[in-house]
Amino acid sequence: MKKLTRFSRSPYLREGGAASVEFYIVSFFVFIPLLMAVLQMGLFFVAKNTVNLATFAAARAGAATGGDPTEMRKAFLRAVSPLYVGSGLAALNRSDFTDIDSGNYPLVMGGALLAAGLNLPPDQIRVLNPTRASFTDFSVPKAGGGRIIPVTNILTDSRVGGSSRQTRSDALLLKVEVQHCYHMIFPVIDRMVSESLLLFNPLGPLADTSCYALRGVPIVSQAVVRMTNPPAQSNFP
Repeated sequence: MKKLTRFSRSPYLREGGAASVEFYIVSFFVFIPLLMAVLQMGLFFVAKNTVNLATFAAARAGAATGGDPTEMRKAFLRAVSPLYVGSGLAALNRSDFTDIDSGNYPLVMGGALLAAGLNLPPDQIRVLNPTRASFTDFSVPKAGGGRIIPVTNILTDSRVGGSSRQTRSDALLLKVEVQHCYHMIFPVIDRMVSESLLLFNPLGPLADTSCYALRGVPIVSQAVVRMTNPPAQSNFP
């Protein structure tokens, strides 16, 4: 009589469950964070390009208004506000995806502009040129009070100022620098990046460390534009 033996499952079947668990663990702790990091890096480059464009817009506004800081700030905020459309959508008190249309556009972009303004302290737009020495060398009295640097006949004026070591043509180049704190949107990734940056730069400028504390990355951008309106000394304290 043939003896019956107990059926035993294949070792490959017994290991199948363990392989599934290992796959889910690796996916959760490696693949998903890696995907979020790649997406966040792409969004950072979009933000960097947007800030560069906004800085150029601020410089153009300053060049056309004699270096008016209020106009430069307005131009920068208008150009950088697309980064804050999410905050504008939050103004609609909606938790789902909402399209921007003619009906809600003013409210959405108004909220985005407000959020951008809250993220840009007034002193974050710095004018690097012209300097006080530039006005010492080339400024003339302005009708109605104050002093300006003339923008006419610069091709025939090649003298170099003793204080600034510039020509008047160089003094009329408006150079601005903006430091903007970009807030990352992916959880875990924002904390990893900001804490790593703070670890490597614990004694950095206050603006940088404050941005790290807000789970952000500081973006610094510069732009240079030739001034078409005479720079007023009162705009360059």
